[in-house]
Parts: sequence; structure tokens; C-alpha cells
Amino acid sequence: MTTEIIKEIREAEHAAEEKIKAAQQESKELLAKAEEAAEKTVKSAQEKELEKSRKLLEEAEKQANLEALEKREQNKIQCEALKKKAGEKLEDAVKLVMERIVNLNGNS
Repeated sequence: MTTEIIKEIREAEHAAEEKIKAAQQESKELLAKAEEAAEKTVKSAQEKELEKSRKLLEEAEKQANLEALEKREQNKIQCEALKKKAGEKLEDAVKLVMERIVNLNGNS
């Protein structure tokens, strides 16, 4: 009877050791799965933020291009106005020079 009790105790100890090993293995697997899920979550969040940043950058570039286009158009209009004024003044300057030449030649 004593040997039987010892045998049962050993079997119980062996079963307990097996359960502990199985629990440790399950714990390792759960931890690995949790780490993998956390890594996927972080990666997904990073990708979403990168995409948001890309979209914001694209929108900023579009806005900057529109503003640059508007500025170019304004500058073009101002340049044309300056050219027109310069052309008018050139005509006046040519007339003035011609008058002086004629007056100089006429007064000689």
C-alpha cells in the first residue's frame, strides 16, 4: 500500500510537472501572439500617420502651387503695366530728344 501511495504521488507530481510545462509553453505562445499583435498595431498606426502626413504634404504642395500661380499671374500683369508705362515714357523721351535736336539744328 505504501508503494502504491508513493507511485500515485509520483504520478501526480509528474502530471503537475507536465501541466506546468504546458502552462509555461502556452504562456510563451500567448506572449508571442500578444507581442505580434502589438507590433502589428504599432505598424498599422505608423502607416496611417505616414499616409496622413503624405496627404497633408500633397495638399500643402497643391496650395503652394496655386498661390505661386496666382503670384505669377499678378507679377505678369504688373510687368505688362510697367512695360506699357515704359513704352509711353520712351515715346515721350524720343519726342523730347527730337525736339531738342531740331531746336539745336534750327537755332544754329
